[in-house]
Amino acid sequence: MARDRIIYQSENLFTSKIGSTGTAANFKEINRVQDISYNLEVSRTDVNEFGQLAAISREVTEPPTVSLDFSYLVTDGTQEGNLGFDINTGALPNATAVPMTKSMLDPTSTTSSHGANADELNYYIVTTKEGNDLHHNTKVVGHADSGCIAVGNGFITSYSLSGAVGDFVSASVSVEGSNILFKDDLSDAAGFDNPAIDTSSSTGSKLSNKVVMTGVTSSDGNIQVGGTEIAAIRPGDVTIDFDASGYFSAKSGAKPAGGLNVGGPVLPGAGFGPGTKTPIHLQNFSLDVPVGRTPMTRLGNHFPFARKIDFPVSMSLSVSALMTDITDGDLSDLICNAEQKRDIAIKMTDRCGSNHAITYVMRNAILDTESFSSSIGDNKTVDLTFSAQVGGANDTDNGIFAFSEATNRPTSAFDTPTKTP
Repeated sequence: MARDRIIYQSENLFTSKIGSTGTAANFKEINRVQDISYNLEVSRTDVNEFGQLAAISREVTEPPTVSLDFSYLVTDGTQEGNLGFDINTGALPNATAVPMTKSMLDPTSTTSSHGANADELNYYIVTTKEGNDLHHNTKVVGHADSGCIAVGNGFITSYSLSGAVGDFVSASVSVEGSNILFKDDLSDAAGFDNPAIDTSSSTGSKLSNKVVMTGVTSSDGNIQVGGTEIAAIRPGDVTIDFDASGYFSAKSGAKPAGGLNVGGPVLPGAGFGPGTKTPIHLQNFSLDVPVGRTPMTRLGNHFPFARKIDFPVSMSLSVSALMTDITDGDLSDLICNAEQKRDIAIKMTDRCGSNHAITYVMRNAILDTESFSSSIGDNKTVDLTFSAQVGGANDTDNGIFAFSEATNRPTSAFDTPTKTP
């Protein structure tokens, strides 16, 4: 059946390990997707010679690159787990908490939902026939009018989390791959070619095993928190604790950092407890974890045999807020008294805070910038930027950690900021 157009109802995104392509259970659907874009780029070098003006050939001398970008609404960490990130669950404090990036850094780690080698995945954009919801099909494939666009050897190069007043919390992901495959007819029970390149092949041959998606179904995920389905995280269900504690064991637990050494804004949860000063009123936040990668090539191979992370990896948290009271401090004090590191928790709940959904904890963050703005007719605002570095796969003191549906989430005096008279 010919299509006149494709809209969001008819397609969605799936992931799998590059070699696990024969069982429906190996495919993970990414729910709450809001947008998807992808492109391919091929670099060529002209071959010229004396005696002729035009090039006699234009040869590919660098590996082609495929880019995939998508965003989705954050819920309870289900989507992060399906992307190969590590999510901690259970009671707090968690003495065995692992960094969100553990499986990305350690290929032997089996702590993510994909198991070992979860850093390198295939990504599938599956499309059903026009006018049909993909979710309400018994099978997403097995039909001549279903198609697939597959990105092979995909590595995450960027992960960001953002939220703002008047908007849902969302995550954006960028992926870099080695190959892209277009398949218009998925009715063949034998499957279709694996989009992943065999990195041991000198000619860039694809992996020999077929992608068999028979039996793979699509749904809204029925993501539940506390027994109730959660569609998205609303702005009123997000709080940020700039002095987080209670998430890790006593050995690696956070020490209260208190206010900013340089003075200025009163931070929510910043070791003050209830007092006479009002903390800043947060308007938006953005957590960015860039994961730059270098394609590693060698003579005799046309495609990279690996895409290793460029270290160090520095992540940042930027927040904007309405300015309120100020605290004492002096920038010159940083010369002799370095800024104290702090743990910052971005806490999210279901409707009205009945149950904990997911919390991101940025460990050992320090203040980088503090910017104020005031003008006639507007409220005074402050912009703050904190940074921290991603630690090793077994480092519990540095990096970004995610806690899903903790049974006893830590609370802060500023979970619901009020000024004490």
